Amino acid sequence: MSLSIVGLGVANDITQEGLRELSSSDEAFCEYHTMPIDEKYVRLLEKKCGKKITLIGRDKVEGNFLLKRAKGGNKVCLLCGGDPLVATTHISLLIDAKKAGIETKIIHNSSILSAACGKSGLQPYKFGKTVTVSYWRPKYEPTSPLLLIEKNLKAGMHTLALLDLDKELGMMDAKLGLELLRKMEGKEGKKVLPAEVVVLSRIGYPDERISFGKIEELLKADLGKAPFCIAIPSEMHEVEREYLLTVRADPK
Repeated sequence: MSLSIVGLGVANDITQEGLRELSSSDEAFCEYHTMPIDEKYVRLLEKKCGKKITLIGRDKVEGNFLLKRAKGGNKVCLLCGGDPLVATTHISLLIDAKKAGIETKIIHNSSILSAACGKSGLQPYKFGKTVTVSYWRPKYEPTSPLLLIEKNLKAGMHTLALLDLDKELGMMDAKLGLELLRKMEGKEGKKVLPAEVVVLSRIGYPDERISFGKIEELLKADLGKAPFCIAIPSEMHEVEREYLLTVRADPK
């Protein structure tokens, strides 16, 4: 009995080792809770590995579903976007599997945490804590992302802002993410955000897009398609700025 967690990277691109692990499994599942997965890509993988891949949600990943399948004597493979151990959900699953005496294996892949920092041109060692901008709902209007960005900026650190993924609302648009950060400033009664930010669209895909400029300009520009993330720079080195001015998409 065993459980393998195989990362699909930031742009649905399984590694050779990951494909071998998938092909040798008895049962294969793909979760779409921690990161959206293109179902067409899942069907392509089915053809490559010669077996059915079942899409599962959060309930089955966080529950005992996978552990029961593995304890039944099967070699179970779970596919997930990005790098498996970046998501705490998978770390909890790994811990539970080891406690249950199930053999485990992790196949790593690219993560948005490293890919976005690199594509932004901002020095990775200058990034502080990562934040997530969540959808606002009635009686739920968190400003904690802005306050953490403020701490990073005061320490001279850049910030990577991930955008919410909701089962009903889908992937958050970058413009909504920027607007929510502005609303947080209004709610806190303070100016925190720098004049210029970086919006990253579909990193790792052929149609990826890097947009850099003033927030007011970006809110009117074509920023590409989801998934998005936003890099909020502190004071930039001249090389960081030169890179962004060189690679940024032409505003439309």
